[in-house]
Amino acid sequence: MNFLVKHNLVLILVFSFLLRLLAIMIFRDLKVDNEWGILLDNLETSGILSVHSIQGTPVPNIFMPPLYPFFLYSIKIFFRDIDTFLWVIQFTQLFLSLITIYLTHKILLQFFSKNISTIGTLIFALFPINVYSVSQISSIILQVFLFNVFLYSYLKLLKNINNKYIILFSLSSALLMLLRGEYFIFVILSLIYLYFKKKQLTKILIISLITVLIISPYLYRNYKIFGVVTITKSVGYNLLKGSHPRTKVEGVGMMGNIERVIPEVRSKLDKLKSKGPQLNYDLLQDQILMDQAILFIKADPSRYIQLYLKKFLSFMFIDLNAAYPNYYSPMHIIPKSIIAITSFIGIILAFRFKVSSTNYIILFYLANIGLFSFFFILPRYSLSLLTIQIILSLFILKKLKPDL
Repeated sequence: MNFLVKHNLVLILVFSFLLRLLAIMIFRDLKVDNEWGILLDNLETSGILSVHSIQGTPVPNIFMPPLYPFFLYSIKIFFRDIDTFLWVIQFTQLFLSLITIYLTHKILLQFFSKNISTIGTLIFALFPINVYSVSQISSIILQVFLFNVFLYSYLKLLKNINNKYIILFSLSSALLMLLRGEYFIFVILSLIYLYFKKKQLTKILIISLITVLIISPYLYRNYKIFGVVTITKSVGYNLLKGSHPRTKVEGVGMMGNIERVIPEVRSKLDKLKSKGPQLNYDLLQDQILMDQAILFIKADPSRYIQLYLKKFLSFMFIDLNAAYPNYYSPMHIIPKSIIAITSFIGIILAFRFKVSSTNYIILFYLANIGLFSFFFILPRYSLSLLTIQIILSLFILKKLKPDL
C-alpha cells in the first residue's frame, strides 16, 4: 500500500500508456485524412506546402499553420511505408501524451497539495477524449503538449523570471503559434499580464524577441510570397464557416466544398481560379470569404449576436444541438458535462480582484472561449483547455477538503 501511495504518478503513467495503447489498437486512423493528407501529399510530391491546387498545380499555403504537416513530413521521410508511418505517428503522440500527463502534475502542484494534484492528474490521464485523441492523425495531442509546456513555464515566470523559463516559454509560444495561428493573441495577452505582475519590461521584451526570432523564417516566407507578415490567413474562411445562415455551433462544412455550400461566392472563386495558379491564391480566396461573411453578418446582426452567445455557452458547457458524430456518446458527454459545470463553479470560488496565477488561468480560459466563439466550436477544442478546466474544478475539492 505504501508503494502505491509513494509511486502513484508512476502508476498513473503506466496505466495511461496501456490505456492509450488499447485506444490505438481499436480506434487508430488508417490514413492521413482531410487537409493534413493534402498538405503531406503536396510536400512529398511537389516539395511545396500547399492545401489548394489550381488547374492541377499546388499553390503556396497560408491557409493552414505549418507545424503539424512538417511534423508529419519529418517522420514520413524516414518511414515511407504508410502503415509503418502511421504507427510511428501514433506512438509518438502516445509518448507526447504521457509527457503531457507528467507536466499536468507539475502544473497542478503550483496550486494544490500533492494529493489533490494526483487526483487531478488521474482525471486528466483518464479523460476519454484525451485517451482517444492519441489514436487520431490530428494536431490536438501536439497542441495539448505544447500548451502544458507553455502554461508550466509561464506559471514559473509569474513567480520568478529566470533564463530557463524565459527560453522554455518563448520556444513553446513560438511553436504554438506555428501550430495554431491565433495563439499570437494569447501570447501577447500573457506577456501583458506578466508585465502587470512582475514589472520587468526588459525581460518581457527579451521573451518577445526570442519568440519572433523562432518564427521569423516562416514570417519571411509568407512576406516574400504573399506580401504580409503573418503565420496564417484564414480568418475569412473561419468567420464564414461560423457565420453562414445555415451554420450551427460547429460551423457549416466547407473544406473543399465552398462553392457548393455557399453559392454566393461561386462566381468570384471561379473567376479567381480562371486566372490560373497564383502565388497569392490563398490570400485572395480568404478575402473573398471574409467579404461574404461580413455581408451575412450585416444582413442579420441580431442572429449572429445570439449565435455568438450560443457558441460561448456551448464551448463552456455543452452543445444542445450538436450534429458532430458521436458527440452525445456517454463516454464524451458525461465527463464533458461534469468538467464544464465544475470549471464554472471553480471560477466563482477562485476569482479575486488581483493579479495572480489563479486569475491568469481564469482569464486565459475565458479569452479562449471568447475568441473561438466568433468562429465555430468543434468538440476537440475543449481538449486544449482540459488542463485549465481541471485546475478550476479542483478548487471545489480544495474548498471542501482543505486538509487533503
